[in-house]
Amino acid sequence: MKTTTTLKTILALLILSMAIPNVNSQELEVSPGTLMFKTNPGSSQTQQIYVRNKAKTEQSFIFNLADWLADEKGDVSYFKPGTTGRSCADWITVSPSLVTLQPNESVRVNVTMLVPNDNPSTKWAVLFVESAVEKTGAKAIDKDVQMGLQVAVRIAVPIYQSPASNTLFKGTIDGLTETLDSIGNRTYKSQVINLGDKILNCKVYFTISNLETAEEFTSSPNEFSLLPESSKYVEFTTEKPLTKGRYSVAAILDYGYNDELEGIQMEIEVK
Repeated sequence: MKTTTTLKTILALLILSMAIPNVNSQELEVSPGTLMFKTNPGSSQTQQIYVRNKAKTEQSFIFNLADWLADEKGDVSYFKPGTTGRSCADWITVSPSLVTLQPNESVRVNVTMLVPNDNPSTKWAVLFVESAVEKTGAKAIDKDVQMGLQVAVRIAVPIYQSPASNTLFKGTIDGLTETLDSIGNRTYKSQVINLGDKILNCKVYFTISNLETAEEFTSSPNEFSLLPESSKYVEFTTEKPLTKGRYSVAAILDYGYNDELEGIQMEIEVK
């Protein structure tokens, strides 16, 4: 028989870095690989990205904004700018919007975030840095690419905007389930949900405690970032079958705010 309960506990604060390394391609280098804005409503902030031409010939680069969303599996889809509910694409300006660089030449590009007076929410968008060549003939009238340019190489730079005054951190973990394979290994699965309005730096780990011997095992943490209004499934599989006995199994979420943990627990009996 299995029973499921919800638990909260207080543990030491664990901070998960959101640093993303520089992004490189064969002909184009862009750094940093992500931009994090903390601009309060009614204010503006400017950050820079650095673009370097790694090709052996002169190249032109254009800068286009778009929206993006990630599903529960982490797969990303892109959309036209300003068309998703959490978009900040309309708040962003990029200057210059086009550059031409010689081989190994680099340039600093300004990315400015101007936040409306009445919007303290967390938002995000993506900046595409695209190497391009001039179109000729019939391709020159393609309206899907700006300024008659044909994209050759593209790098995506995620942009996040979350005011420092916004402290609505709230996450939960739900629905602990168990499946058993043919050799007796057990897989436990739960769903992490961001209920707040801040990006959560999550660590999820599973604990298995033998209620008769007090022996306990804790898995390595599954670490990830979770955007507002989104969720992610996490799972853990035991490396060997459990011995006979009664066990408590828990999935624990630490999202690094106020030393607070969220958890879900079940009891199982192995015969």
